[in-house]
Formats: sequence, structure tokens, C-alpha cells
Amino acid sequence: MEETDVLIAGGGPVGLLLALELARFGVRTVLVNDRAETSLNPKANAINARSMEHFRRHGIGPRLRAAALPPDHPTDVCYVTRLTGREIARLKMPSSADAVAEARAGLGPYDCAEPPHRCSQIYLEAILRDAATARPGIDIRFSQRLETFRRTGEGVVAEIRNLEDDTTYRVSARHLVGADGGRSTVRRQLDIRYEGEGGVTRQMMGGAMLATLFDVAPGQVWLTVDAAWQYWVIAHDLRALLISVDGANRYVMLTRIPDGTDPDDIDDRELLTRAAGTEVEIDILLRTPWTAGHALQAESYGGDHVWLTGDAVHLFTPTGGLGMNTGIDDAVNLGWKLAADVQGWGGPGLLASYEEDRRPAGARNLAFARGFAESIGTFDVDPVIEEDSGAGEAERARLGAHLAEHGRREFIIPGIALGVRYAGSRLICDDGSDPVPDDAYDYIPTARPGHRAPHVWLENGEALCDRFADGFTLLRTDIAVDVAPILQAAEATGVPVTLLDVAEDAVRARFEAALVLIFPDGHVAWRGDAAPDDVRSVMDRVRGA
Repeated sequence: MEETDVLIAGGGPVGLLLALELARFGVRTVLVNDRAETSLNPKANAINARSMEHFRRHGIGPRLRAAALPPDHPTDVCYVTRLTGREIARLKMPSSADAVAEARAGLGPYDCAEPPHRCSQIYLEAILRDAATARPGIDIRFSQRLETFRRTGEGVVAEIRNLEDDTTYRVSARHLVGADGGRSTVRRQLDIRYEGEGGVTRQMMGGAMLATLFDVAPGQVWLTVDAAWQYWVIAHDLRALLISVDGANRYVMLTRIPDGTDPDDIDDRELLTRAAGTEVEIDILLRTPWTAGHALQAESYGGDHVWLTGDAVHLFTPTGGLGMNTGIDDAVNLGWKLAADVQGWGGPGLLASYEEDRRPAGARNLAFARGFAESIGTFDVDPVIEEDSGAGEAERARLGAHLAEHGRREFIIPGIALGVRYAGSRLICDDGSDPVPDDAYDYIPTARPGHRAPHVWLENGEALCDRFADGFTLLRTDIAVDVAPILQAAEATGVPVTLLDVAEDAVRARFEAALVLIFPDGHVAWRGDAAPDDVRSVMDRVRGA
């Protein structure tokens, strides 16, 4: 029987990132995935700023920026009557290159080193797999399926099936993590159910949906509005979303399947012809029926050596792009806690804090996504919208005003991405400072314990977050302050703490303390102007002891 520290079921973005997070601490990981290759289905197409920060930490930010849309391609979202028809509204957004330049100059809406990036899951998964395969201690096994598992008291023993030769073998691990999607084998064997709304029917982004990935033959006149990233077709007889995958000839189209219709009976080319308002020659690469209208969260995030993360623990309708990105944040929160348990420096309450931290964040993001889906999927369209008449102009103006506001609320959301906080976590040391609002659009940087450590560009041009350690970081903004008691307590408890001295005015102003202890996931654990009187109790608290 094989042995490893952590067994991960599921090789999507969440499972692969979890393996990378565990590798930061030297934790051995086996990852099994029942698919033979990374995803060919562009299910997720938006990486938010917080996820980009996590990917930056693993050195894959530049590869992601080079993938998918070209650096100068607009990331606008436009709303049209047809792809050769009238534009109703447009949300202007910068290209990837311009967004990076804005972030560097401090001019964009996202106060971070890595602004959002529009990149299909097709490219993301391949890049993550390459990065994980290259890291020591990560064993990636595709075409391998978790069949069953049992707890042993000190961990789990799982049976794995090799789908290439139909043989089985067993793996013993300290922990098993189900990152295996909405139909999670791990969740089902644990008999954990989803709670909330599932498959709510709407005119768009609710109920039965069809995703069609295709290439367009060059030289055709079928998309006459200015270039964008997303094109929403708003017509009385059709709702469709067209997303540019590569900024050239590859697209994915999402449409609502009429009630009672078999997806196999749908003519994808006819749908695109209706959306475009003209015939289009395409090569269909993949078509996938799926269900929208979910706002589901599992009854439990797991326990007793078996854990759930990503879609296995929450299912989103993809409005706002929050599903995968919430899962990425799950993996980062869980990863360091699993490592602490494997290496022996985590306390008995540490892993319990995973669900305590992430359940409120999941519920928060599910509520936002549901609101976006209601906004885009529940309004009616008068047939006059395509007429060259006063009534048509009035209908376009009416919907244009709604869609312009909707676009701003769905796609420019720095507070959702960067404002997640673990204010009630058992691990943080509350300093009594005033809470800041949790606003989707108005992100307020703060080093209040539980919040993401705020971004600062240093005087040498580096991002402060690039200097954070793999373990805990003790940021000191005044080098005259004695940190020996903290470092001694860390050594006594085995907690990996690295001292980072940055005595710059901008850092002091942002963190408002001489000393700041930062968790491995980049959130603030404790801050003060001197070492605490009972430093051992602080160290025990932040490690769950």
C-alpha cells in the first residue's frame, strides 16, 4: 500500500492549487483525477484579483497573463440586440496590459499587485498542472479515480482505480480532500448534502443551459460591434452569452435550453445564426448541457481527516465569476492548516477553523452571485427592441440603463475579491479596532486582524506581498521594536515564522502598527506596537491550540 501525507481527489483548478499550496511546506501529495487531460470545457473564464495574487505567489502570474486574450485585447462587456445588430450598453474595461499598468500606478479599482485577468479554465488548468508536475512532492495522476475510502483513526485508506488498465490500488494518507466537483464522490460517501437553492429557472442563467465551444471560419462578417470580451445578446426570442476565449476565432456560447427540450435536438449553428443575425460557418469543438440557478452550500466542509473544497462544498451560478475563485480561496485557507497538522505544529482546533472561516465567505459570495443572476435573468424584452422606431429606441434605452448598471455591479467588484475577512475566526487576535464595511464595490484596505494584509508598492518597486514567507510572516515596520519574544515562542511551538523588516512610511501607514503577524494565506493574525505580554498564548491562538 502506498503512503502519502495528503490525497486530493480532483484535478481542476482548486485541487491543483491545493497541491501547490501544500508543496510550499514540503507536504507530500498524491492527486488523482478521473479525466485523462486537463479541461477542454471553458467553464470558468474570469480569474479575480485575489486568485491572481495566489497564482502570483506560485510564479505563474506571467504565464497566465500571456494565455487566453492577447494583452491588448479589450475586456469590455457589451449588450446587443444581435451580434450584427444594435449595441444597447457597454461596460468599458481595460485590457490585461492596461490593467497591470493601472495597478502599478495605483489608478485602478483593485488595490493589489495583480488585477483580475480574463482567462479560460482551458488554459488555467494546463498551466497549473505544469506547475504542480514540476514541484517536488506532488504526484499528479490523471485517468485515476477515487472509488471509496475509509477512516483509520489516524487518517484514511482510499481505493483508487487506474482507468487505463482497470486495476485498483490503495493509498494511505493523513488527510483526504474532495476537490472533485458538484457530484463529489467524497461528499456523497460522507453523506453530506447541499443546502439552498438548486436549478432555479430564469430566462437566462437559470435552469437548463447549453455551452457550445467553437471556432469561427475566418473572413466572415458576423460580429460587427466593437471588440469585447463578453457579448450578451438581449432579444425577445433569444438570450445568449458569447465569450471570446482566445481573442481571435475561438468562442464559447451559453444559451438557455427551452423547457422540455432535449439538448441533442438543439441545432447549435442555428442558435448562433439567430444570435448573430446572419449565418455563421463554425467548427463545433464541444457542447455541454449544464444547469444554472444554483446557490448551494454543503451541510459540512468535512472533518476527521476528510475535507471538502471548491464545487464539492458550494455550487454557484457563474454570474460574477465567483465559483472557481471562491474555491481557490478555500484551497489556500485549507492548505496551510493541513500542512500544520501533518508537520505537528498545528493545534487541535486549527482544522476546525477551516469551515468556521470559509462557510461565511462561501455564503457571502453565493448571495452576491444569486443577486447578479436575478438581475440578468429575470427581465422581459419587448419585441420592438430591434425596430427602427421611437418605441424601439425607448425599449433599448430602458434596458440599456438597467444593463449598464448591472454590468458595473457584476464585473467591477473589488470588495468581493479583496474584502473577504475572517473577523470571527478562533485564530485571530482582535485588536479592538473598528470594523470596516464589507462592501462589494468600495474596498477599504485595512490590517485589522482577520483581513487580507493590504497591498503596498515598496520604494524599490516590489510588491510587499511578494516578500511574505511561505509560513507566517512577522512584518516589522519599526526595527527598534524587540521581536525576540515572538520568535522564541514560534520556535518553541514549531510555528514557521519569518521576520520581514520594512521600515517604509507607506507600509507603516497601511498597517498602523510596528508589528504585524500574517498567516500563510496572507490574512492578518495579530498586530501591535510591541510584543504581547503573553506571547505564548498569541502563538497558541494563531495555530489553533
